[in-house]
Amino acid sequence: MIKVKNLSFSYDGRDEALKDISLEIQKGQWISIIGHNGSGKSTLAKLLVGLLETPRGTIEIDGLTLNDQNLAAIRKKIGIVFQNPDNQFVGVTVKHDIAFGLENQQIPQHEMVEKIDHFASLVGMEQFLAKEPHNLSGGQKQRVAIAGALAMDLEVLILDEATSMLDPEGTKDIVELIKKLNQEHHKTIITITHDLSFASMSDQLMVFKDGELILSGTPMDVFKEEELLKSSHLELPFGFSLYNEAKRDEKISQRIVDSLWAFNLKT
Repeated sequence: MIKVKNLSFSYDGRDEALKDISLEIQKGQWISIIGHNGSGKSTLAKLLVGLLETPRGTIEIDGLTLNDQNLAAIRKKIGIVFQNPDNQFVGVTVKHDIAFGLENQQIPQHEMVEKIDHFASLVGMEQFLAKEPHNLSGGQKQRVAIAGALAMDLEVLILDEATSMLDPEGTKDIVELIKKLNQEHHKTIITITHDLSFASMSDQLMVFKDGELILSGTPMDVFKEEELLKSSHLELPFGFSLYNEAKRDEKISQRIVDSLWAFNLKT
C-alpha cells in the first residue's frame, strides 16, 4: 500500500535528514519506525503526508504517486497525529474539533453528526463532546485527535510519538485503541517511537539511524540485534535483554526461552 523508493531529503540543502530510503508497508499492518532523536523517523512521517517540500525519490500511497496533483487525494487516505495534539486542535469543543475535517470535505450535516458520534464512541470520548480540548488529559487529547483523523475515513494513520507525553495509564489506553483500530477496523497503523516496549507490539519494526534505514523485521528478529540497537542509542527493556541472554545460554531449554518472549509481549 505504501512504497518508498530511493527517498532522500535535506532541510538545508547540505545535510541529509534521510538518505536513500526504500521500504514497503502492506495494507492492514502495524509498523513501528524506531530511532533516537534526529534519526529521520519524524521526517519520513511528514514526507508521507506531504508536509514537506518534494524530496528526491518517490513515495506511492495506494497506487498514487505523491506529487502536487495527487496530494489532495492522498490526504484522503493517510493522516498524522503529532506528539502534542494541542498543536492540531482548531475547535472550541471536542465535537467541533472532530467536525473540522468533515466540514472541509463538505459532508452533509446529518451525516456529519452521525460520524462525530460514531468516532467519538469508537475512541471512548462520547461523554466529552461538549468539553474544551485543552481541558482534557493527555490521553484524552490523543483520542480526540485520532477520532478527528478517523472521521475523515482515512485508511492509514501515523502516530508520531503518541505515548511520549502520557502516564502509564494513558499509554495503556492508547495502546489498546491502536490494537482495536488495527485488528478490528483493519486500519494501517504507523507508529513513530523510541519506546521499544511499545514498538514490540507491532507487526514489523524499521530502525532508523542518522537518516538511514539500518534494520527491519519482526520484533523478535530486530531485538536479537541488541548491539546494533545500542549503537543507535536504543536500549532494550530489561525483559527483552534477559530473553537474549537466555537465548544464548545452551543450558536453558527452548520452552523457557519461548515463554519468556511471550511474557515480554504481554507486559
